[in-house]
Amino acid sequence: MRSVRIDDFPHGDLRLFLTRDRIRYRELVEKTLNVFEQYKVPYILGATPQLLQEGDIEFLNKVVKGGKVVMHGFTHGWDFPDWSNVVSCWEHGGEFASHTRERVQECYSNGLTTLQQVNSFCEEDFIPPFNCYTQTVLDVLKDTNVKRIHTCDKEWDAYNYNKLEHYNIEPVISKYGVTYSDANVVVNNLSDTSQITLHWCYDAERMGWEEDYHTLCKELIK
Repeated sequence: MRSVRIDDFPHGDLRLFLTRDRIRYRELVEKTLNVFEQYKVPYILGATPQLLQEGDIEFLNKVVKGGKVVMHGFTHGWDFPDWSNVVSCWEHGGEFASHTRERVQECYSNGLTTLQQVNSFCEEDFIPPFNCYTQTVLDVLKDTNVKRIHTCDKEWDAYNYNKLEHYNIEPVISKYGVTYSDANVVVNNLSDTSQITLHWCYDAERMGWEEDYHTLCKELIK
């Protein structure tokens, strides 16, 4: 059965995150994951270690049963000076645009220590926020247990990631607007075999999003 990539725990959008109570967001994440658990659809949940707060580890250990938690960057770019203009750093590597090798190594090591407290944590997948990364990131990850790095064809093509040295790390590429979109769009494009990627924090802003997730899972288990 196809695995689904779900980004952004505890959240992916700083502006949206600050407009709501984080307990509400936990509830929305739990509703999201419960659908995949109900239908036994495998998934990976991207968690950003430096954004985790008190209780988040315990929450993940309670909620994630049939899926895997994987590292989703370090800060998700929330330390960028101007979040409203965060897209300006994407072409330079997103969150990692100004990171030296030493900083990537330190952040990855610290993130590993944090996420290893999660029972379902898997080191083999790495999801860079905004689907953006640098050669420096790959140079560090090659000496870790990471086997797959996840991105999207939009960034892959725009930033010429095919020219980077990926070593033995497999790029897993979703298709923008096809398998990388809202659940109600993805469900109509399942004939495409690329990686399905969802962003619960945006889906949950739409009316009827839970039913879309049920519909998607029902199609995936056929």
